[in-house]
Amino acid sequence: MKVNNASKSPSTDITNSKRSLIKQKTISLGIRLLVSTLLKLTRNRRKKLVQNIGKTILRFANKTRKRAINNIINAMPELSIKEATDLAFDAYGNCAYGVAESFWLSQVEPDIFCDEETLQILQSGTGACIATMHIGCYEAVPLAVAKFAKQSVTLTNIPDFLADTMDFYSEVNITAINKKSENAFSELVTRAGNNAYISLHCDLYANQTEVTFFGQKTKAPSGVVLLAKLTKKPLLLAYAVYQDDGQVQVFFETLTSDKLAEQNTEQKAEQETTQESEQTVEQVMAQIYQRFEQIIRQYPSQWYWSYNRWKNYSS
Repeated sequence: MKVNNASKSPSTDITNSKRSLIKQKTISLGIRLLVSTLLKLTRNRRKKLVQNIGKTILRFANKTRKRAINNIINAMPELSIKEATDLAFDAYGNCAYGVAESFWLSQVEPDIFCDEETLQILQSGTGACIATMHIGCYEAVPLAVAKFAKQSVTLTNIPDFLADTMDFYSEVNITAINKKSENAFSELVTRAGNNAYISLHCDLYANQTEVTFFGQKTKAPSGVVLLAKLTKKPLLLAYAVYQDDGQVQVFFETLTSDKLAEQNTEQKAEQETTQESEQTVEQVMAQIYQRFEQIIRQYPSQWYWSYNRWKNYSS
């Protein structure tokens, strides 16, 4: 009686592993060559080229394009279909460039704006947790933090084939933690406890904390607020936008209980009737998203509209 062994032999596993490694290195090399070619162009030509590539990709990405247009129409119903469509393409092109600039962060010199209180936090060296968003140059916030602090940390979702190109973070003194790692949050807690400045994008959908966003209920990731509360670090909000000349500007704001309460008088009244003055995670996230909405309305063509941020869920 003949028994067929369907399991892979060790030699097969080794061969597949080698093929995968060769594929990753080939893709990585191709990206490096592309980046080096782009860097030979002037900044304006590079920006226009990447924007046009982004718009072309969106034209053929039916699902992504429809989601972006629907999101814009739902968020800003005052816009016509044509206006929403044009905005979707402009935003996708701008965001493509905002992502691409991550590959040459050493050439990005952002202008930084903040008030005196926030500046003291950034210069203190004692760390902070920073809520940021997918607008403008995506990695400009941790880049700006690195201008002030020795420990600028962020989460990244870089594919495996780009793993060996992550030196574009270390070149500008940013520590990038892979968000897919099982120990990602615990590592963030450790680094925050060691006075690092942690920048986290939190304008995505996540089944964590309910918020209202552009008049619609959805859920958001609350890790940045939990991290701040757990480590007792200041909570900041920061975002980066491009000016007409292509210059990146990064804005930092301090989120304190008093300031957050001032933004919502009804919530302030409720707080005064409770024994505990500290805001809950839900209250802080609500204020962060209220501020996000204000920023997006100011710079709608620089925010990434294609995420499925308003997906249905059960409360």
